[in-house]
Amino acid sequence: MAKRCETNVLILGKTGVGKTSLCNYIFGAEVMKTGAGRPVTGMGIFCETIPLSPELVLHLYDSWGLEANKSERWKALIQEVLDQHDVREIKDWFHTIIYCLSAKSARVEDFDLDMIKALGKDGNPVLVVLTHCDVMNVETAIAAMRTAITTKTGVHNRDIIEVASHAKILLSGKTTQTFGKEKIIHRIKVNLLDSISGKMPQILAAIGQEKINNWFKDCQEVVQQQVSFLNPTSGKKEVSRNEYFDIYAQDIFDEIGRESDALFNEAFEFYTVFSRQFSGNALVEVTDQQRMPQITHFQIKKSDKIGTSIAGAVFLAIPVVGLLGKFAIQEKTRAYYREGLRHNKALLEDHLQVCVEILAQELKKINSGLECEE
Repeated sequence: MAKRCETNVLILGKTGVGKTSLCNYIFGAEVMKTGAGRPVTGMGIFCETIPLSPELVLHLYDSWGLEANKSERWKALIQEVLDQHDVREIKDWFHTIIYCLSAKSARVEDFDLDMIKALGKDGNPVLVVLTHCDVMNVETAIAAMRTAITTKTGVHNRDIIEVASHAKILLSGKTTQTFGKEKIIHRIKVNLLDSISGKMPQILAAIGQEKINNWFKDCQEVVQQQVSFLNPTSGKKEVSRNEYFDIYAQDIFDEIGRESDALFNEAFEFYTVFSRQFSGNALVEVTDQQRMPQITHFQIKKSDKIGTSIAGAVFLAIPVVGLLGKFAIQEKTRAYYREGLRHNKALLEDHLQVCVEILAQELKKINSGLECEE
């Protein structure tokens, strides 16, 4: 049985731009009904959960009451929703953010430009969809809108998609065709991979740095507690401390590698399931035989310098200076340990950076060559 996939889509746009028709067109069903489940007045972002198939569930977050005269309130509301979905687990991200503009308006207001910039500032995948692109004589207006969006928001031209959500019968009897769905789905898939390859290394860096900081803090506390005024240079305790520091540092070293492997596999599996369920075949076809349960860069890529220094870290021996009082010896001993701990903290941070870079490279391999030629 195929794995169940859940996807989160945030769609924004002012009243009348055609959000309902667009969603129904993209997802192939009447997923949105005008006004269903929303208040008649007020503003907010409301979630509807729509099973598109037994294997694919859509969580659709729709804006209600988005108007230019409420700009600051909307920015705060949107940021709050984005923050709620800025988490470690890919399944809880916004996998697609769609901002709708109507080509019939023939221009992009500053309010809309501000909203688009706010949405994309943290690397979120934003698609700007121009609706009603099948009306007569809008080509010049569309070109001007594209220019305004690309120059003032940072959105790439390839992420501005022209759409006609309805087939129409003209007075002449000619039928117009819908268009734009395939491009939207393609960009959703590619942008998800871009988002994964951008966010996952940042998540690893944050997780790894927290582990290293905890190691450093814990080791400092051990030094503070065990290097005592009465017995500041105990050889037996020194051996025990160094062994503790070494084992703890190696554990952190191993944990960073395991986190990197886990993040890669989570990204790999989510994209594969998402892309296969989301309107057909994945952009990257991967068989079960091709997927490795664990990547091995941690074992292969760690440098000899880091491996030797961490696995066999030996802190400086503390000479006993008879002329110094015990308090001076205690403080000098603690200072030597702090220096050694800072050195090994730096080595762990170097290793973390190596893992972050390798994870980014491996994730980029998944989506290399996927950009469609515009």
